[in-house]
Amino acid sequence: KSYWFSSGTPTYLVRLLGNSQESVMEYTSQSYPEQMFIDYKADKEMPLPMIFQAGYLTIKGYDKDFNTYHLDFPNNEVKQGFITLLANNYLGQEYEMTSTLVNIVRALRDGDLEQVRKLFTGFLAETPYSMRPKKDQKDRELYFHYTFYLLMRLISCYTVYTEKQLSEGRADCIIETPKYVYIFEFKLDGTADEALQQIRDRGYGKAYEADPRSLYNVGASFSSKTGTIEEWVVK
Repeated sequence: KSYWFSSGTPTYLVRLLGNSQESVMEYTSQSYPEQMFIDYKADKEMPLPMIFQAGYLTIKGYDKDFNTYHLDFPNNEVKQGFITLLANNYLGQEYEMTSTLVNIVRALRDGDLEQVRKLFTGFLAETPYSMRPKKDQKDRELYFHYTFYLLMRLISCYTVYTEKQLSEGRADCIIETPKYVYIFEFKLDGTADEALQQIRDRGYGKAYEADPRSLYNVGASFSSKTGTIEEWVVK
């Protein structure tokens, strides 16, 4: 095991991230000027400096034209340990690579999105009610996106993009397997058809038009009342 994860849970960092409006999914998808991650004065508005100084992220690239740095996890072990740490605390339960995750991997491998729906619905149903935001609409929507992100990130064998920047917007989640590409769009208290329409209107699939793999668009709606999936449509 990595030193970071065998030497005790960094509880302060977990609390900081839990109260932050920043999403971990953003940290490796954009570039930053040096002062944004070197500054030690991390707070709930910007926990990035602490994540960097603790060694969970490192510099992986530099853009001299804009004087910005691209950050990423040092290696897969640190990435998986960090995501597992967040999942265990954020979701209110110990969650390792159990049979549920193994079954999700198999379903994605086989193109069985109905099984993915059943497994993810069951996972959400087991998440404690106390963990779900109750008031702010944006926080509630972020919670469902983030839960899906953490669950998918625990699956390290496939390429997972969240909030992926494309030419006409950001796709909520894209998962690439050897045989399939899945584009997911989520709506809170909306409809799955609205989510699918956004995928079409913004052309999220254009980047994969020449890709030989089968492409699936998945629109999903979450219910803030039940805390789980309300609708799930695949095209």
